[in-house]
Amino acid sequence: IVTRKGCKMTYEQALKEIPFGLYQHFKGRYYEVIDIARHSETDEAMVIYRPQYGKKQLWVRPADMWAETIERDGYSGPRFRKVEQKSRYIAFDVETPNHLNNRMSAIGISVIENGKIIEEFYSLVNPETSFDPFNIQLTGISEELVADKPNFAQLWETIEPIMSSGTLVAHNAVFDLSVLKNCLKSYGISWQKRAPYACTVQMGRKVHPEIRHNLNVMCDFYHIDLDHHNAGSDSHACGELLLTMMDEGADIQQFIKTYYF
Repeated sequence: IVTRKGCKMTYEQALKEIPFGLYQHFKGRYYEVIDIARHSETDEAMVIYRPQYGKKQLWVRPADMWAETIERDGYSGPRFRKVEQKSRYIAFDVETPNHLNNRMSAIGISVIENGKIIEEFYSLVNPETSFDPFNIQLTGISEELVADKPNFAQLWETIEPIMSSGTLVAHNAVFDLSVLKNCLKSYGISWQKRAPYACTVQMGRKVHPEIRHNLNVMCDFYHIDLDHHNAGSDSHACGELLLTMMDEGADIQQFIKTYYF
């Protein structure tokens, strides 16, 4: 059901009404609008965009279809919703089964938009490898506990749209990012070649150099609840740390770096 009736959107209208950047489809996937084109025969405005998953090839769709409001399966709203990527952060945390740190046994994700956590995800992961006693004691996760859980490749189909949708944030981010990179490599999964990220340890060292910057210490300092080494709790706490330090005046743009996968 299209809300636009009558004449089609012109090229000039499309340029004004469909700004470049990240969008979310009503079914959940993310796409980046990179240009507006004009059909050479019909003069119809066309949106050129790239999915944030798979091979990321360029796609094209009529601007009218892109901008329409739909009603389907109980949903009523825009087909594509503009996402302000600069204000969308994906705080995540992983737990690992052994000292190699090249597989994950759990992952937690907290999505932050417009200054608040709007979505959370947690899952155990079958790393399909051995567990060290130290890691079992630290995380409470054992080989038996994850035997019937999805492996990373299976889980990636669910979390990839989320992980692709904003700036990644983690506490001691290089560790979590390296585990993610190793998992992608181990399962032969192609993702984006690079991603923006920020580290709440680095932010903490700048904002409060007088304290230690372990996650539990910073959470105690800010009175943030934490069930340490539970990936869901750790990712939530990381998100809360980010928001609290930003509320104190920290400019996250100064801490954003690029991680290469």
